[in-house]
Amino acid sequence: MPTKVLVAGGSGSPLRTVTAAPQRRRRPVAPGDRSGALVRPGEKAEPGTPGHVAAPFRGALTLLVAAGDPVAAGDPVAVIEAMKMEAAVTAPSAGRVLRVLPERTRQVQGGDLLLVLG
Repeated sequence: MPTKVLVAGGSGSPLRTVTAAPQRRRRPVAPGDRSGALVRPGEKAEPGTPGHVAAPFRGALTLLVAAGDPVAAGDPVAVIEAMKMEAAVTAPSAGRVLRVLPERTRQVQGGDLLLVLG
């Protein structure tokens, strides 16, 4: 399902309210704010890069967090299912979700970047 972004805000105001469908979550952002940036589908996690959370194997992924959410080390951030087995993907460290996949549920390959923590 494609993500549609609707932007609204008063003239002269540096802040805009952004609504991403289908979740319809609103948050004010300043122009140039990259904290809500999306991970490109198929983008690979870079080993050794702090904050990168990768898919452990190929399967159907369901995200449990959204951009801007705070997480603690060990918190589940996604669930991946393959061959009738489910596994939790956990946060390697505490932080805030900076970038996330655009769809809450999608097929991923092992090593795909799921989200970035900061």
